[in-house]
Amino acid sequence: MNNILKYGSISEIPLYNCSAHTPEEWSQKDGVPRPTVGCLDMAYGIFVNIMYIPILTVMFEKDHFKMSCFKIMIFLGIVDMLALWVNSIITGYLAFHGAVYCSYPRLIYCAGMAGLGLWCCSCIIAMSLVINRLLDLTKPTICAMFFSGNKTFLVMTLPIIYGLYFVFFTTPVMFSSKFMTWFFDPLIFPDRGFEYANIPHGFNNLLVVGVTCLLYTSLCCVLGEKFNMIEDTANSKVKNLSLQIFFQSALICAINQIASIIYVIMNFIEVPLWLIMLGHVLWQFGHGAPVLIYLALNRTLRNGLIRRLGFRQIRIGSYNAERGSVNPTKTGHS
Repeated sequence: MNNILKYGSISEIPLYNCSAHTPEEWSQKDGVPRPTVGCLDMAYGIFVNIMYIPILTVMFEKDHFKMSCFKIMIFLGIVDMLALWVNSIITGYLAFHGAVYCSYPRLIYCAGMAGLGLWCCSCIIAMSLVINRLLDLTKPTICAMFFSGNKTFLVMTLPIIYGLYFVFFTTPVMFSSKFMTWFFDPLIFPDRGFEYANIPHGFNNLLVVGVTCLLYTSLCCVLGEKFNMIEDTANSKVKNLSLQIFFQSALICAINQIASIIYVIMNFIEVPLWLIMLGHVLWQFGHGAPVLIYLALNRTLRNGLIRRLGFRQIRIGSYNAERGSVNPTKTGHS
């Protein structure tokens, strides 16, 4: 964004000047139309966004919204929905038409800024969520100090500022249908990829995401200790739930950590196409997985959704999210 303000428009930024060819010529030269993959990407993004709407309405119910963890989960859900517009819906449209950066420079530049900012914002929100749950379980007084009442909204300004930093002051990602992903290098000038390097993004993907995964591991250990204090009559059920939460957390952490590492590596060295596409799919899944997790592991949200749909509640053993549980959302990509 700072370059737009500096040069007056996207087309005037030297490193993003597409004047060598027309948009159609750029598409024919470097693009690869992928109608099937494009339609699948758009369908996935639209489906998850639709699924998110009733879940968010349950979170906004008074009894839930008063709890800090639900405030954070609502914010994370909104960011996920917006991110899916970039990495799935817009990506699908561009892939369908075999686009590269110079095919739609304004759309791709703006979407790239938004996608990068939303990804980094979601990383900090995910970290905030697990910190909130850890403090609630181990240091409730400190948790109340930072998250009680409207203090949660103040804490949530931090991920917004963090995401906006990436939007305004770092290199955005650019789409290429040839590789079916978003690179920092718009692939306009050969052998100049190093000039588009985004070091803060590497810091976010390797450090912030990694720390969040470690925090989730700590949370699972704390939950295990809490469960061991419960009476033996219920011990087997809660231990099974503890394992369920642990494996789900481990899965989501692994998905986001692998995606994060792939995105850092592929912007500096050449890697196989299948690995590049895997990184992008994991980025998409990182923003869409919380929907499935909420429905599978959060009895409060699941029963609230079933109630809104007019069906009888299904009572399946699940640790109550209102005190000490965490629905292991994503830890963070791109």
